[in-house]
Amino acid sequence: MANVTNSTIPSTPPSTPRPFQYNKSEINYEDVVIFENKKRSENDKNNKKREDIIGCILNNKIPNEYYDHSPQWQNLKQALHTYISNLCETKQISPSSIEHMTCLHKAGRKYHYDLKLIINHDNEFNLEFKFNAECVKDTPQFVSPMKPSKYLESSYEEYFYDNYLVSVLTKYGLIVPTRDEYLKNIHCPSPPNMVEAQMKYYNGCKKSSKYTGKADDLEFYEEMKKVAHDSIYSFIEKNELKSEILTEYLLETQKDKYYMMYKNGMFHLETINEDEYIISTVNKNPKMNRYDVVTNTGNKLKILLRWKNGNGIAYPSFQIS
Repeated sequence: MANVTNSTIPSTPPSTPRPFQYNKSEINYEDVVIFENKKRSENDKNNKKREDIIGCILNNKIPNEYYDHSPQWQNLKQALHTYISNLCETKQISPSSIEHMTCLHKAGRKYHYDLKLIINHDNEFNLEFKFNAECVKDTPQFVSPMKPSKYLESSYEEYFYDNYLVSVLTKYGLIVPTRDEYLKNIHCPSPPNMVEAQMKYYNGCKKSSKYTGKADDLEFYEEMKKVAHDSIYSFIEKNELKSEILTEYLLETQKDKYYMMYKNGMFHLETINEDEYIISTVNKNPKMNRYDVVTNTGNKLKILLRWKNGNGIAYPSFQIS
């Protein structure tokens, strides 16, 4: 982890270094600029590439020519190694004693972190990567629980189907799934029994590649946005948050986690104080479609009830920030 000097490194190589494959994606010499791209609309896609690049560096898979010709690649490597040094201090590991390091990528909702770093075979760190933040409080969300009704005193999905969905789908002549079918499949990005409604929704969304501009599609899109908001507003007014169960979830997902936050050329380390996730008070905020909670440390959390894949169409969840 020697200090990096860039004075002798040319800013552009005589020829572009070759791309290579890593973790089912292609890494290019130019990809380092992705750590400067802050467009939120591209953040999910870019974060996957950022995590791959981090894994490449930690697993020593970056071709030397990338570092030889690029101050950006050199600086990124140095910033990452500084983070690793700080991480080692949390377990009294001397950075100079590191003989072996492996970074594993943990994809999917089974895991509540992005990377597992193993140092000297028996020191494990579960890392959660966040871009464009210096601390967890700067992030738009730090966790997004599926099936939010597990943490509510009654089922929002049932409430929405019974009081809103059937009438809207019927009004527009769309297929109405049975209640059982709907409840069984609604917790996925594209429920098979909501395909027709989801297509019409995106046909009416101006930001969607499927946008048609047809008046009927636009009307349906706006109506689904409205009923999604109105239903959440009404539901929160009538229902309490099961704070004890949500606290258990937060503690389970945040324990043994180390945050790796990147902003302006530096990786920042933050560890977890469990009291920050033990909910002590709850206030309803239906106008904003959320519950506002305070934890044992006075930390304020916003528990937003939302739809992830089309308002009123698919994937209700909490967004917690």
